[in-house]
Amino acid sequence: MKHRDTHDLVGGIALVVIGVFFGLYASRYTMGTAGRMGPGYFPIVLGWLLALLGLLVALPAWWRQGAPIKVQWRNLATATASIVLFAALLRPAGVVVASVATSMVALIPARIPMRQKLLVSVAVAVLTVLIFVVGLQMTVPTWPW
Repeated sequence: MKHRDTHDLVGGIALVVIGVFFGLYASRYTMGTAGRMGPGYFPIVLGWLLALLGLLVALPAWWRQGAPIKVQWRNLATATASIVLFAALLRPAGVVVASVATSMVALIPARIPMRQKLLVSVAVAVLTVLIFVVGLQMTVPTWPW
């Protein structure tokens, strides 16, 4: 049985939908010119460019043969659980604990040793603190105390 390239087809259609949405939504603002851009110029241009790129991905995929989509439910569940866990732990436990816990949950399906999972989780926590707390100076708790 011949399958279309569903991965690229779905991805291209998603890009078209998002691009058209932002292109139309931003059209409520004044466009301006390239020399004197209005508030709608950048989102309108990017939205329509995204829609065009989505078409360039989706149209060839319609005629190209590919494998059917196989949903990896375990990966989807752990990724979703890690996002929910981060949101639940951020305020009471702080960025460091939330980042480590989130990374550990997201790495459950990975077939790597526990030591590597811990190292990756600590690296993610350090980067999260450096980017959001130090770099962007966000006012979120770093530690639970």
